[in-house]
Amino acid sequence: MMIAAAALFLLPPACNRLDPDEPDDGNNPYTPISLSTKQAGFVQSGRQFAGRFIEKVDENALKNKEKVWFVSPLSLQIALGMLINGAQGETAAEICQLLGYKEGEIAEINTWCKLMLDQLPNLDKKTDLTLANAIFYNKKQTLKGPYRDNVSSWYDATLEALDFTKIKDAAGTINKWCDKQTKGMIPKVIDEVSPSALAYLINALYFKSEWREKFPKSSSENETFTSEDGSKGKVKMMKLDGKKFNYGENDLCQAVRLPYGNGNYAMTVLLPKSGHTVREITADFAKDPSLIFLGQAEVDLWLPRFETKYHIKLNGLLQDMGMTRSFVPFVADFSAMCEKASYVDFVQQDTAIKVDEEGTEAAAVTVIGMELAAAFPTPPQKVVFHADHPFLYLITETSTGAILFAGKYDR
Repeated sequence: MMIAAAALFLLPPACNRLDPDEPDDGNNPYTPISLSTKQAGFVQSGRQFAGRFIEKVDENALKNKEKVWFVSPLSLQIALGMLINGAQGETAAEICQLLGYKEGEIAEINTWCKLMLDQLPNLDKKTDLTLANAIFYNKKQTLKGPYRDNVSSWYDATLEALDFTKIKDAAGTINKWCDKQTKGMIPKVIDEVSPSALAYLINALYFKSEWREKFPKSSSENETFTSEDGSKGKVKMMKLDGKKFNYGENDLCQAVRLPYGNGNYAMTVLLPKSGHTVREITADFAKDPSLIFLGQAEVDLWLPRFETKYHIKLNGLLQDMGMTRSFVPFVADFSAMCEKASYVDFVQQDTAIKVDEEGTEAAAVTVIGMELAAAFPTPPQKVVFHADHPFLYLITETSTGAILFAGKYDR
């Protein structure tokens, strides 16, 4: 019987070591995030949302004939967490359901986001991870006190009033903040602000870490890569042989997990087998975004060295996932944020990733633009794992399975 594709990748919360036979580094030990039973449920909801989101992004990329994509489910989740604190009624219920929570579970969403914000940056001394939140709002408008308190206490959000009539200057302030938080990887997210905007809710996520097992630069060679459309070309292929990794496979794909630093973070590469596609993997992943491996194996590993920059507007995608009222003027209810009627004008994400022999550097910025409502709304054996055709990759926190980044690579 064929094992379901997603079941291959199940990694329960608060599991033990990724590589149980490898001793801890005494100066940088692997430390799983400690979760209560209730918190484990929050994390599971987060993974389920991430699975559905990844499938929708891949579906959208195919429709738009985009060969690659790269997004951050975690960044979007945290930005939506700030948004839901300003929502009420059916608008709040839709966002709760989108994120995988029951109606009214805003406190649970805040608890999950706070858990990620507090613990993720401190898990691995060899990993530089920062999460930052900010709300830049129209100085002519007033954000309600309870909303300001919630986003400050639960999201550590910086709140700054700007003159939105100075459309270039205000945009420059926002871009400067994003540039700083992503260490130059994402220097610009908007060209100008809208004078009628209420606020811009922003999450920035930066990640940089070293592979536990680095690829020898002397082994990197140009190799043939076959794209999904059948075309062939040369890519710089990193190579590593004789090392053991967590590995699993089924009829659909091979999967290998490449740990960073002390093992708290890892990249999982899901490589379709002949006759299958990344789309099939993301479709299964949306049904069950669990993450398990069948065991360790010595892997003859090839992985392209690559860089990707990506921008995506998420309005239609989020509406397809059930978040509809937020985008409709005079229907959206964000009365917990501001006295004046407002709605979500846009949700967008800008991302960048660089993967080389040393490790990975990645960043994401999610921006939610809020407009004031107006009349005119706008198993153990040696295996060969040669990633010489398109693949899906995830960067996750090991003990919770939280998905920081996800992407598709094609030449």
